[in-house]
Amino acid sequence: MVNVPNDRHFEICRDGILSGRAVCVEKPLATDVEHGRELVRLARDRGTVLFTAFHRRYNDNVLALMRRVAEGAPIESMTVRYFELIEEHVGRDRWYLDPERCGGGCVADNGPNAFDLVRMFLGDVELHDAIIKRDEHGVDREASITLRDARGVTARVELDWSYRSGELKDVEVRLADGRVDGADMLAGHPRFKSSLAHEYVGVLRDFDLAIRHDLDRAPRDGGAGARRRRLPLRALRHRGAGVRREQP
Repeated sequence: MVNVPNDRHFEICRDGILSGRAVCVEKPLATDVEHGRELVRLARDRGTVLFTAFHRRYNDNVLALMRRVAEGAPIESMTVRYFELIEEHVGRDRWYLDPERCGGGCVADNGPNAFDLVRMFLGDVELHDAIIKRDEHGVDREASITLRDARGVTARVELDWSYRSGELKDVEVRLADGRVDGADMLAGHPRFKSSLAHEYVGVLRDFDLAIRHDLDRAPRDGGAGARRRRLPLRALRHRGAGVRREQP
């Protein structure tokens, strides 16, 4: 179980895979896309499990939304919002505010969970547009990222590490029949970070399933983790403070 600063993921995961261990790693899989690909290749070559802990896919409210959407009209568009004041969340883990150690900021750290939710609903997507606001230290504090699937369905991911009105993490879908539905990831979990408890039960359950039972069916694919990682990396090609609009 790898739960260390983001810039240490690669070397620790690599050592675990090379020693024959199954590895469950916090997102992002790596802070460099080539490192992510190398981990995927090593895990396949060694025949071991590489599992990225995309914990929001196990959120009870998100799963209820998925069940409702599956019974209705096709999705026309969707939005995922991930708003928080990062200083309230990091505690003593100040590496979050070091762009080299974190991998950039909100896009690299919160982005993978948000992108994973988009892919749960839409399947494979590509980066269409990204607007990123960075502070004077080069940390990306806010971002608006547009993704599209092969049909042209658009998903917008809104990230904010400077949100001073509590915490907001939700999903909204607009359906072809005009209906709008959504999921508040924090609803029913009023204590700070209390939604994580049931989500990580799901992470550990599927990690165990991947190891013990059916490696092909369990949702642990390291390749998918690497594909998700490409999205924040493509959005973060340029460094520096201020606001930039970036396209693929």
